[in-house]
Amino acid sequence: MYLSELSVAERKNFLELAYFAMGLNGSYKDQEKAIFESFTHECGMPSYQLKKQDEIDYVIKLLTRSEVKNRRIVLVELFGIVLADNEFCTVETEFMLKLAAAFGIEEFELKRLQRWVEAMNDLVHEGFGLIMKD
Repeated sequence: MYLSELSVAERKNFLELAYFAMGLNGSYKDQEKAIFESFTHECGMPSYQLKKQDEIDYVIKLLTRSEVKNRRIVLVELFGIVLADNEFCTVETEFMLKLAAAFGIEEFELKRLQRWVEAMNDLVHEGFGLIMKD
């Protein structure tokens, strides 16, 4: 939704983080794969080849240099993928807390971003329900 605000380098690093986050719960679910694919298109990189999966801490370090606004965008969009399966496991929670701390984002603000994404997801599901009902 907001990925176009990021620089090309930030988008590439975001895609690395997003794919890494998908696997935190031990599997790559269909909903997550679909969202990741939509991320690649939104970033203008539908054929993006992952290169830094073994260097996620370095990717995070690079993104800490981004503007605060862009760090918030990364968090919001990552919530979109980690919440896609309606499960937010301990490993995902710890990762998002670690990322927010690295980004200089306080936990209360991270929770606000999470609640906003959850509310948006609920509205999207409600909209589909209204459109698809017979």
